[in-house]
Amino acid sequence: MKYILIPALILSSLSAQFAVSILDFKGEDVQDKLLRACYNQLEESLIESNRFTVIDKSQRDEILDEQKFQNSGMCDDACAVEIGQLVGAEYLMLGEIIGFGDLYQVNIKIINIEKGDVAEKVTSQIEGGMSDLLNGMEDASQEIVRRIASGSAPQPMMQQSGQMVTSVKTYGNIDIFSEPVGADVLIDLVEYGVTPRIIEKIETGPHNLILNYPGYERLQKRIMVLENQTVSVSEFLVPKTGSLFILTEPPGAKVYLDNITKGQTPLDIMNLPVKDYIIKVELDDYQKIERRISVQYGENTTQKYNLEPLPGKLSLFTTPPSANININGKNYKSGSNGIASIELPVGRYNLKITKKGYESMRREVFIRPNDLGTLDINLKRLPAGVSSNPDMGFLTVNSSDGRIRLRIPGVKEEQRLPLKYFELKYGTYMLKAYGLGLESEKRKVEIDRQRTTTIDINLKKKQKSKAVRYSMMFPGGGQFYQGSSAKFRGAIYATAFLGAGALLSNGISTYTSEKNILDQYQANYQAATSSADIDASWVLYEQQSVTVNDAQTNMMILGTTLASAWLTSIIDAYFFSGLK
Repeated sequence: MKYILIPALILSSLSAQFAVSILDFKGEDVQDKLLRACYNQLEESLIESNRFTVIDKSQRDEILDEQKFQNSGMCDDACAVEIGQLVGAEYLMLGEIIGFGDLYQVNIKIINIEKGDVAEKVTSQIEGGMSDLLNGMEDASQEIVRRIASGSAPQPMMQQSGQMVTSVKTYGNIDIFSEPVGADVLIDLVEYGVTPRIIEKIETGPHNLILNYPGYERLQKRIMVLENQTVSVSEFLVPKTGSLFILTEPPGAKVYLDNITKGQTPLDIMNLPVKDYIIKVELDDYQKIERRISVQYGENTTQKYNLEPLPGKLSLFTTPPSANININGKNYKSGSNGIASIELPVGRYNLKITKKGYESMRREVFIRPNDLGTLDINLKRLPAGVSSNPDMGFLTVNSSDGRIRLRIPGVKEEQRLPLKYFELKYGTYMLKAYGLGLESEKRKVEIDRQRTTTIDINLKKKQKSKAVRYSMMFPGGGQFYQGSSAKFRGAIYATAFLGAGALLSNGISTYTSEKNILDQYQANYQAATSSADIDASWVLYEQQSVTVNDAQTNMMILGTTLASAWLTSIIDAYFFSGLK
């Protein structure tokens, strides 16, 4: 609905001209050029009546600007009076137009500046387009001028299709129902609650009805209220809708919206209520997609999904078992039963299956979506001393002592002897052989390509005499020589010896220092001549003698501890080494 305030001057003298100022028309949903056209139409009608002196718009704005008067939006009565006084007007005209569809509602307000109140209000409705509004404004302006000039009070006017009629206020009722219920009700832009709703005492004549409900199209219609009658309005609101266009690569996927089947891609889904949906896209042998999407009002939303194929599974059966499997550079291993089950994305793969002592095998496989492929691998045994890798050779170590262990540089695990055809890359290796109760030995060997290097290793037994000799050289040395079972005792002997030695060294230094002080006190005593000096020096000498004796005693204890650690280590090596 649109309202226009059309000013009217009520004049007491037909011959007098009155100064009038018209403020710029205000409006909603009306083009500025249309508001200016209505303003000009009213101004022209007033001037042509020869009853009014219309203050020029530019002159009005200049005066207000000089006075630094801030005027924005609709002006209240007090504001209007102030403006009228500033520009020298006797009457001020206010106007507003609010458009709604093809309906314009007009309200007219005229302010008497001298009295400071509203002289007149006039309301009219004009139905039609822009041209109808301009025609109606011309008719309304001329009618207002005619009534003012004749001295009669203006009456509310109803403009319909450009024809002017005078209305008499009578009333009727409106009974409104909507599906869904709960829609907001507006009549002539005035809120009247929600549906279902009975609205009583509505002025007869045409009215503009609006029903609003979230997610539904706004309903707008004209209704005619008749005197003492109830108009029944029942409306089914149309949901706001949008559309979806679903694409997938590859096509042919099933589409579900909120678990309801909609078809296969490419799929165009029309007239979807505006809201959020859970979309599911499914295609055999491809990973399912589940997303939340929003359907927007009046929009066609395109969603494209690139479907990922489900991985396939490759099952290998290797003979012999525990074979090494390399697939495009990534290593796997078959189990002790020879079975390896490997999940792989769709694609082409190069396989290499190897095992020491067997010829390697290469295969190419293609993995299809959600497919189970099987592959039987039978490796041929290589002759002894021959490697599947041309850069490899073999090491054979003979030994008659099963206690011997062998450490090979670059090989994590220790090897038991005897060792047969141990595969190594060609080069020089420093081997270390050791065993419980046996002397360790290092051996340098050369490994040649595709050849077997054979050596013999038999270690000498450890001797008791060496253990004793090592303990005599340093406490704990004999125990470390014996091996791991005696290393803990050796650590205790070594720690006791080193600790006692360090403390003894400090004790000797302390004793020497305190002994020098004692010698000085003795010299002072011998040099004293008076009885007082003799007594004083003697007291100091006796006190220092006690300190020196303590230092000497501590030194002897530490020396004993040092000797005990050394001697105990020797006795342990001789009697408890277990060596012969």
